[in-house]
Amino acid sequence: MSAFTKPPNDASNAPAPKTEAQPGKPGVPHTSHGPQAPQKPPGPPVVVTRTIDVGPAPPPPAGKGRPAAPTVNVGNVGNVGAPVPAKPAPQPLPPVPPAGAAPVIPPAPPTQKTPTLKMDAAPASVRPAAPSMTADEGITSIHDTFERMLASDLDKGFEAIERKPGAPLTIEGMEVTDLSEVRSLFAQLATNHVRPVRDFLMDLRWSEATVEWIDVCEPSLKSLRRAAEKLELVELCAALDAFAAAMTAARAAGSRTIEGEPRAALIAGHDKLAEVMPQAFALDKERSQRETVILQSLLMQVPGVKKVTTDKLFAAGLTTLEAMLLANPGDIAATTGIDTALATSIANRFRDYHAQVRARVPDATHARERERIAELTSLLRQEHEQYEAAARSWTRDAEEKKKALRVARERTVLELQVMLARLGEVERARELDRLPFEAKLSRLESFLEEARDKYVTPA
Repeated sequence: MSAFTKPPNDASNAPAPKTEAQPGKPGVPHTSHGPQAPQKPPGPPVVVTRTIDVGPAPPPPAGKGRPAAPTVNVGNVGNVGAPVPAKPAPQPLPPVPPAGAAPVIPPAPPTQKTPTLKMDAAPASVRPAAPSMTADEGITSIHDTFERMLASDLDKGFEAIERKPGAPLTIEGMEVTDLSEVRSLFAQLATNHVRPVRDFLMDLRWSEATVEWIDVCEPSLKSLRRAAEKLELVELCAALDAFAAAMTAARAAGSRTIEGEPRAALIAGHDKLAEVMPQAFALDKERSQRETVILQSLLMQVPGVKKVTTDKLFAAGLTTLEAMLLANPGDIAATTGIDTALATSIANRFRDYHAQVRARVPDATHARERERIAELTSLLRQEHEQYEAAARSWTRDAEEKKKALRVARERTVLELQVMLARLGEVERARELDRLPFEAKLSRLESFLEEARDKYVTPA
């Protein structure tokens, strides 16, 4: 098109119509055909572009722009810190061929192998390994051996300890190198097996014990003596020899009850045993606990004795079984200020108890005591059931029966406490005070089942 050629009739080149201001409405365009609506100005032209990636952008100048993100290493599992292959840089686009030229096919990029994540074994845990469930060697095995050895047959068990001249100590074929630990363990395990000796000495100190006790104690003391010799417990061997000589002298005295010089010699011999091996022979704590329960239970069995009565007796120095056995009614009344009739009842109760102890035939299994506890437990159950039946009735006779049965139950429990304390079951005796009657009966029946094994001396 030349410069003189008239452009085509295009809306964009058409002359704008003449406008006149509308009368009465300034600023509103007006044409010959009437007022014309205002036209919006055309928007900016739309430019369509195509982004061509010509390579990585130049790095920003130092000190400007957002700081680079820290590098995250995603390495092989188990190989923390291993180098990660770098990401290949983007390749530039091929040049655009001129019109009519054959298209240029760019060469295929080299094949890159994807790194294989090698699953190495996880690092070893820092948590310590669980202990082995098998028995360790050393003192644990010795402990088990002693328990098995002494739980079967006392005499045969101690005979299993062997020591030949010039040879190491062996227990059931197991060689022992640490003799000190074996001696300590021996003292602990021997405690239960000299229980008859402790019972004998308690009877001897509380009252006149009988010579039948000597036959009960001799087997365990002889076995203990042989084992002590093999373990080279020289001092214990000497103390056991002295006590055995005192028992022989007491038997030769010809009296059923042990008293006078033989009694003093046995007490002195036992004091030496308690000094050498207190774990097995000491009596002070056990004797005090037993004596306290027996003394209080015997006093509370006497009708008319209240707490104020026991306080007066204890304040007068009557705090041991021996003191109560030696006191007569006049002395009790004079020293305590209580009624003579009540003092007589107290003295008679302790004399009856003393007679029962002297008449008892010593037995390492305590068969008579266990039999008596079974009888009293059966009686207590009958009394409790009768009391419960009377409590369900509202008659006057039922009320009187309840009072009588309440007193009977309490006396039966007190006698049970005496028998349990004589066996050394002090905690069980004290527990009866804190339990309701159904629980009392349950505990007593459980004890009788346990005692069948506990108080049986191995043959």
